[in-house]
Amino acid sequence: MAEKKGASSPIDRKEALERIGGDEAFLQELLIIYDEEFHEKYDELEKAVQEKDFQAIREAGHYLKGASANLSLPALREAAWKMEQAGQNQNLEAAREALSSLEKEYQRLKEFLRSGS
Repeated sequence: MAEKKGASSPIDRKEALERIGGDEAFLQELLIIYDEEFHEKYDELEKAVQEKDFQAIREAGHYLKGASANLSLPALREAAWKMEQAGQNQNLEAAREALSSLEKEYQRLKEFLRSGS
């Protein structure tokens, strides 16, 4: 498993590039789109958690899970899956924990990308 760096890397760049034919510029474009969509969905999730809207929690979690998986962002995919499950199970505490985890993992991704890794 070359260049995975354990769990420390928030993106499996090698896998992401394999998915899109090795086009680094396209990967950067996709990450910019992900960034915009993440903010939109995160805002929806904050509101949904506040309003105890479990269907919205599940749907936004599901969306972010798929988007994260497509870009080989395993920690964000996992946090989004937990959000989706919290909505499915109508578990507000789990949704709050997943929201915190999403924020933490998103910040980790941003720092990783800023460092040029």
